[in-house]
Amino acid sequence: MSNNYAAMSEFVKRLNRLIRIPSVYREDEPPFGKDVRRALHELLEIGKEDGFTIKNVDDYAGHVEFGEGEKLFGILAHLDVVPDGSGWSVPPFELTEKDGKLFGRGVQDDKGPLMAAYIAMKELKEEGFVPRKRVRLIAGTDEEREWKGIDYYFTKEEMPEFGFTPDAVFPVIHAEKGLWDIHLARDISEDFASETTYIETISGGSRLNMVPEAAEVTIIHRGEEALTFPEAERICRNGEKLTVVFAGSSAHGSTPDRGVNAIKKALKSLAGVSLPAPQKEMIEWMNTYLSDSTGKELGIDSKDEVSGALTLNFGTLHGNEEKWEIGLNIRYPVTESYAELINKMKDSLPGWLAFKETDHMSSIYLPEDHAGIQTLMQAYRSVSGRKEKPEAIGGATYARVLKTGVAFGAVFPESPDTAHQADEMVLQEDMRKAIDIYKQAIFTWTR
Repeated sequence: MSNNYAAMSEFVKRLNRLIRIPSVYREDEPPFGKDVRRALHELLEIGKEDGFTIKNVDDYAGHVEFGEGEKLFGILAHLDVVPDGSGWSVPPFELTEKDGKLFGRGVQDDKGPLMAAYIAMKELKEEGFVPRKRVRLIAGTDEEREWKGIDYYFTKEEMPEFGFTPDAVFPVIHAEKGLWDIHLARDISEDFASETTYIETISGGSRLNMVPEAAEVTIIHRGEEALTFPEAERICRNGEKLTVVFAGSSAHGSTPDRGVNAIKKALKSLAGVSLPAPQKEMIEWMNTYLSDSTGKELGIDSKDEVSGALTLNFGTLHGNEEKWEIGLNIRYPVTESYAELINKMKDSLPGWLAFKETDHMSSIYLPEDHAGIQTLMQAYRSVSGRKEKPEAIGGATYARVLKTGVAFGAVFPESPDTAHQADEMVLQEDMRKAIDIYKQAIFTWTR
C-alpha cells in the first residue's frame, strides 16, 4: 500500500503541471494544437525526471515505461480536454484544493486518473519492483474528438498483451456497447413565399452524444390567428417573424432519459401548427419515430443480459427552407448484429429521408472469467474492500483500441460525475484509493 500522504503530495504536484496547460484541440499548430503538444511534452518531461523510459511518437501520443520482458502491459489515458466553458467558481486551468476535492479542467477526464496510474508506477519503481513484463503508460492527445492521436500511435508502436484505461468508473467495465452515429436528411425544393405560415429555420443540439438542452425555431406567420407555444422558454415577435426558444436539460448521450430533450419539446409544440406539407410531414415523422429512446418505433430496439438495452439519442436537428437534417447517436447491445441493425433502420425510413452513417465503433466485451478481468477485480476488491461485479456501459473509452483491454476506474460509482462540466472535480479520497488499486493491479499482472 502507498504512503497516502507522500503519494498524494507527489500526485498533486505533478497533476498541477498538467492542469495548468489548457490542452484543448486547436488548429494553430499540427497535429492538435500547441497546448495539446505542450501537455504531452510536460508529461514526458515528468517521466524523464523520475527516471522512466520515455518516447514521443511525432507529437500524436507518447509513453512512459519501465520493466523488462517481451510482453507489454498497457495503461491508456489522454491529455486533451474539452473547452473550459462558463460557470466556474475557480480558475479552470489551475489545480484548486478545497474540502477534500481537487478542481480543474481535466482532473476527472482524464489527467487526474492518468496521474494516479503514473504515481502507482512511480511508487513500484522506487520500491525496487522490476516487472517481468514492461509496463507502459500511453498518453493520447485527441480522445475528445476523433482519436487520431492514439490511432496514429498504434501504427508505429506495438499493441499491449493486455491493458486498461483509467477513464471511467470502478470496478471493471468489461463491456462497452456499440456506438453508431447517423444523419437523416431531406431536401426541400419548394418555394414557401406564398405560404401563410412556414418554418424558416429550426435548430437544436450541437453534439450527437449529448441530450440537447436548447432548441430554436423561427417561423414566418402572416395569418390573423395567434400561434401559441405553452412549453416555450420565450417567444420573440418581429413583424411576421416569430422566434421560439425551447429549453431542456442536458445529459450524456448514453443515458438520454436522464435529460430533457429540447428538440422533442419543440417538435411536439409544432405538431398543431398549420405548415407546408413537407415540413408537416417531417415533424409528424419525427414525433412518431423518434419520440422514445429505445428505437422501438424504428424497429431497432433490443437488449441483452450483458449490456442492457439499446439507447437512441436525438442529438441534433438543423433545418432551413431548403434542407432538414437529423443527427442520431445509437448505442447498441454487445450481442446485437451491426449489419442487421443497419438493415432494420433503412427498412423503417420513408423514401424521402436520405441515410448517412457518420461514425461507428464496434462493441467490446470480455467475459468475467478472463484472466485480466480477474486480476483487476482482485486488485479492486483487496484495496477497496468492496464486492461489486464487472459492469457494462454505453460510453466509449480507449479500451476499444486495445486488442484486449477494459476501462478501469478511476472514480467510484457513487462519486459525482463532473466531466465536461463547470467546476470539474475529483474527490482526493478516490485518487488515493485509485493509486493503490492500480499499484496492486500492475504488481499482480507483471510480477
